[in-house]
Amino acid sequence: MTAKTDLPKPGAGDLRWRFDCRDGEAVIEVRLAGRADLDAIDEIEIDSFIADRFERRNLRRMLNAGKTLFLLARIGGEAAGYLALAFRRGSGISRIYSIAVAPQHRGSGVARAMLDAALDLTGRRGCRQVHLEVRKSNTKAINLYQRAGFRLRGTREAYYEDREAALLFEADAPHSPGER
Repeated sequence: MTAKTDLPKPGAGDLRWRFDCRDGEAVIEVRLAGRADLDAIDEIEIDSFIADRFERRNLRRMLNAGKTLFLLARIGGEAAGYLALAFRRGSGISRIYSIAVAPQHRGSGVARAMLDAALDLTGRRGCRQVHLEVRKSNTKAINLYQRAGFRLRGTREAYYEDREAALLFEADAPHSPGER
């Protein structure tokens, strides 16, 4: 399990998170991504997905629109993974659109670090839950989500282009003391 070493303080302007890698020797740094990170995000996307891949122009549009926040994980200065987290005005729920880890960093705790950062960010934005969909056959991701505190809330049959079902998961976002 990835240990949190330095979560940002409430009200911090520059949101960054630090986690220990599973090997205990390296640190995973997670921060909000910007337009300048498009190349790194696109490269991770290409290396991670064959089907259901975001085209570069869609990633650029999402980065520019501001409704979807991207988290970028780095290990030793190298891009290690990204997570796309969408917020909708007036909703108490955020949604993870995509999470991907560069092949050379899989198994190091990057995905869990980004999930923990996304849950923290969701709570900071005043939302109470995070939702996501995952292919029913993606047992590695399902196990990760369950270990991170996500619970199954339903199934959507024939959700993906190839007609595979999606499992719908949710997790409660942490809140500051005194908040509901």
